[in-house]
Amino acid sequence: MGSFSVWHWLIVIVWLFVLIYPVGRIFSRLGIPWAVAFLMIVPIVNIVMLWVVAFITVSYTHLRAHETEADL
Repeated sequence: MGSFSVWHWLIVIVWLFVLIYPVGRIFSRLGIPWAVAFLMIVPIVNIVMLWVVAFITVSYTHLRAHETEADL
């Protein structure tokens, strides 16, 4: 009983990637810096960010410009 094994850390890294990557993509499409997705691992902040994203006003021209860049 002491330190975690390599498998424990691998599971943690995979789980963080599964959480942070899609949220970062959503945030970047909404005009929020993708690095803010790292705050989603903080317990109270993730609920606050969920409410912020739910009520954010997004310009549709910004979304259309982002979609055309992704298609190139």
